[in-house]
Amino acid sequence: MRSLNGACPIVIILIACLIVAGCTGPSGPGMISPATTPLPVPPKGTAVTVKDLIAFVDAAAVVARQQGKENALATFNDPNSSFNRGELYVFSEGMDGTALAEPFEHEIVGKNILYMTDPYGIPLVENLVDTARQGRGLVSYNYRNPSRNYTIEPKVSYVVNVDGTYYVGAGYYENLGTTFPAAGLAAEQRDVTAGELVTFVRGAAEYAKKEGKEQAAAAFQNTSGPFVKGELYVIAYDFNERNIAHPYSPWIANLSLKHYTDQDSVATIAGLSDLARRGGGFAHTTQRIPAGGNLIFAPKLHYVLPVDGTWWVSASILNPDYTRLRSGNLTGIRIRNHTQEELYTLVDRAVRFARENEKERTLAEIGKPDGMFVDGDLFVWAEGFDGTILADPFIKGAAGNNFLNYTDAYGEKTTLAGISALRNGTGFVHGMFPDTTGGSGSPVPKLICMKAVDDRWWIGSGIYGIEVR
Repeated sequence: MRSLNGACPIVIILIACLIVAGCTGPSGPGMISPATTPLPVPPKGTAVTVKDLIAFVDAAAVVARQQGKENALATFNDPNSSFNRGELYVFSEGMDGTALAEPFEHEIVGKNILYMTDPYGIPLVENLVDTARQGRGLVSYNYRNPSRNYTIEPKVSYVVNVDGTYYVGAGYYENLGTTFPAAGLAAEQRDVTAGELVTFVRGAAEYAKKEGKEQAAAAFQNTSGPFVKGELYVIAYDFNERNIAHPYSPWIANLSLKHYTDQDSVATIAGLSDLARRGGGFAHTTQRIPAGGNLIFAPKLHYVLPVDGTWWVSASILNPDYTRLRSGNLTGIRIRNHTQEELYTLVDRAVRFARENEKERTLAEIGKPDGMFVDGDLFVWAEGFDGTILADPFIKGAAGNNFLNYTDAYGEKTTLAGISALRNGTGFVHGMFPDTTGGSGSPVPKLICMKAVDDRWWIGSGIYGIEVR
């Protein structure tokens, strides 16, 4: 799939134009006449938003139901169709993973692409199918962008289940990075402490238990209510990662965000949901801050609590040690000197080595400070799924110790968060780790990549520092 995108609220007008008599334009056997009313897409050159994307695909899904599968797929496969606009176009797959509509890759139509992965090994079509089975939702992955020298860039797509046998979708590159829907950070916002964050979320959970889901969701959506204080606000999801409340992005209501990731391929909502299943607690995410001509991906601290066995609430704050990032002040901030691609490549290489060699030889190599899997401050370690360290090149005496319930300085259980990321299909997670290679020893943001060797152990690595683009 070359790319994806779309959206806007004039769907009824669009549908009427497409299906009633009087629409004009070229047509052929089994094809829908192009709409004379413009599709809900921003003008060329205007940035497409998630809100736009949702409306565009919703319109395509309604047309598909009205016109029938055969006619709809013929239209979606036509590169000149009104539903195909260069980088923004409708695609479709069957629930078994068979490509049904790919207007710019006709060679894969009819083929099963269920096990296609992105450059970081994340299931692409499987995630799209899984989301479509839930009705509709957002899915993120990385793909090489042909319009930018085939560099790997984040994409977000939106899919809708048409009739239970297939879905339609569209998406777009977000080459400046993406975070799950959030309000911006303001330079003048009062910084909230971790203790205040906990109190705020506990209050929301208690309110939800007392008043019930429907009334609580309405309260959480109210931007003038007690659960929205600028950039401190409550979000709510069920345990299928379906959105219940988000005051600043009401258009994602009832969407599945199980496979929606941030710019680092971290499945944020899925991770928070897993944390809620374990009873709640702290987690790390990122927030994009435009400052000084750059995009700074600042660390945020989340607190999550389950309401009951069906849904949970959360809120987040800018990490208390990084509040100077509000103004773009990078003084004393460690900046990443490796890319996500370099991180994944190293871990993948180590895993392939492990699968081709005896475990003992692999662990011995991983444990060498000057070994083949050490590149300055980028190196791998090995750990069992029970949390036992198997090999680490720089922490002497670590092997044999169990870190399953290791808790960082901010309250996140890092190992459990990482194992959750492995099991939700990405293997990427945000953490705050002591800077052992930089010498300061203070907690520094770290993007961690983990990949299973088999069902007993995995190999991981991480990039220290803040990402600045």
